[in-house]
Parts: sequence; C-alpha cells; structure tokens
Amino acid sequence: MPRSYSRSRSRSPVTSSYRRHSRSPRRNNNDQEEDDNNNSRLHVADLSLNCTKRQIEKAFEKWPISEVWHAQASCFAFVVLRNHDDVQPAINELDGR
Repeated sequence: MPRSYSRSRSRSPVTSSYRRHSRSPRRNNNDQEEDDNNNSRLHVADLSLNCTKRQIEKAFEKWPISEVWHAQASCFAFVVLRNHDDVQPAINELDGR
C-alpha cells in the first residue's frame, strides 16, 4: 500500500472549496461543524499507476473516512479521516504497503 508522508488537521481543499460554493442550504448543526474540525488529511504517495480509488478506500476501511481524492495520473491521493486520533495508527499500519 502507499506510503503516508504528511498529515494535517485542516480539511481537504476540495471539500472546503465545494462547501463554499455549494448551492445547498448551510446546516446550522454545531455537531457537524465540530466533526468537520476533527478531520485530518493524509497525503498518500508513491501509488502504482494501477491503483484505484476503491483500493485506497479498502486499505483505509478500518478507520472512518470522510473523503478520498485520487490523482491517478500523478500516483498520489489525499485521504480525509474523520477522527484525528486515527491518523497515527493508520500511518503506522499502512506505511510502506
């Protein structure tokens, strides 16, 4: 599986940009906003050209995922985990796979 090189407590740029421009009504649910603030983005690099988004999702299925963004042509992905406490265990388990 892919090597995980970095992590961040911020939301994915794709997610935050999408929400800013969404035509859907904004939720006034503070619990949802707190959940979003606990998300952590992992950069997953050195993926094979044959790697699929589904394979990435399956590799991280042990941890709740908010989003997977896969740049197949560039052999990397971003995985947004819902819980910051899951970041280090995911890195430890999947690093080098």
